[in-house]
Amino acid sequence: MTSTNIEIILILKDFLQQVQNDPELRSHFASSQSLTKRRKLPLDRIAYLVISLLKRSLSVELEDFFSTHYPTEGCVTKAAFCKQRQKLHYSFFALWNAVLVNSFYSLYGKRAKRWKGFRLVAIDGSTSYLVNKPEVFDHFGVQVNQSTSVVMGRIMTARDVLNGVNICSQLHPINTSEQHIAYQWIPNLERDMLAIYDRGFPSFSAMYLHLEQEAPVNFVMRCKNSFNKEVSCFSQSACPDLLIEIKATNSAISELGKQGYKVTSETTVKVRLIKVLLPDGKTEILITSLLDARKYPLHLFGDLYFKRWGIETEYGMQKNYMQLELLSGYKVNTILQDFHASIFISNLQHILSIPAQTKSEKKHKDRIYSYQINRNIAIGNLKQHLINLFKRKDTGALIRKIEKLFAKYIEPVRPDRSFLRIVKGRRTKGKYQTWTNYKRAI
Repeated sequence: MTSTNIEIILILKDFLQQVQNDPELRSHFASSQSLTKRRKLPLDRIAYLVISLLKRSLSVELEDFFSTHYPTEGCVTKAAFCKQRQKLHYSFFALWNAVLVNSFYSLYGKRAKRWKGFRLVAIDGSTSYLVNKPEVFDHFGVQVNQSTSVVMGRIMTARDVLNGVNICSQLHPINTSEQHIAYQWIPNLERDMLAIYDRGFPSFSAMYLHLEQEAPVNFVMRCKNSFNKEVSCFSQSACPDLLIEIKATNSAISELGKQGYKVTSETTVKVRLIKVLLPDGKTEILITSLLDARKYPLHLFGDLYFKRWGIETEYGMQKNYMQLELLSGYKVNTILQDFHASIFISNLQHILSIPAQTKSEKKHKDRIYSYQINRNIAIGNLKQHLINLFKRKDTGALIRKIEKLFAKYIEPVRPDRSFLRIVKGRRTKGKYQTWTNYKRAI
């Protein structure tokens, strides 16, 4: 696995150098005259700085960067950096992440984890606090409540929850519907994916779009007991598993018509309804396209749907450990650079930790609990070596060093833990708060 990770880093480095050295390729992300090698801040240095997750004062970050990696050169000013980074479009980091994800699936191959042959892809949204600047306000919009309005963005992510990889992640204006983003993503899902959705996503349109693709994509969706008449009757019955056909609604006919599908009130989709009993005694209802009860028996679905929780913990990691909402600039392009850089580093850290995690599981297999890499500390340690990972030629030696650091800081996984959520009043003044169970690592 270490050798595979070395190859992945080489692919990432090669992509960066191709973009920097090929004017035609570079023109997709910057003007042909921008970010050349003759400057102190060519494309590769801009990329290094952005993926370094700049959370301190820019002047401090720049001084640290140049004194550590380019000690013979003078440090640039933060104004020069801010001006130069605007020449690099944020899509570069989104594409760099796509190169990383594709390299992972290509090189890990059969070693990538699957459920019944499927990649489990949880699709869900979240929100991100932004800054109240005119350009940001105009692009992303505001979330309004009874007392105030806050500039926010809508995050949408498709995450492979078994392999810990964010396949796609985007930041949209806050008024963008999560459901409509999901509709746009469905044609890009692959046949070996099993899409898992929370109860905000089920609709006839969503189910139809999954099943009517040239290569149909299977799904599992949690729905409300009142989703439609068939689901309401099923929820009140003693039946735990039922095949039904759902007819198109008027809103679905309209929505699908806009996308070029000819759907009538007689159009149906065949799905399976499943009841899952929760630990608190409540019952949740799932709608799935996995119709074969022999191949996919009822007892599998409770654990299957729970795996969706991996996308929720990823959002928590992004916002808390990686400080996603602590921005290094106040332009729309800068904010999107920071966002995609954060997704890139999250994926990179998780992929680099696979060998250390595998060794840890073997080493502690006889203990009461299984153990996992402490991601907060791992991200902090990765940041210390990140630039050298791309600059140095002895990539293998550095990757092995990083793996040892990851393996050094592990924590037990205690299953089935739950705690009563107690909301405490906290002071609102001051920039920092002390938490007993968390200290930032970057």
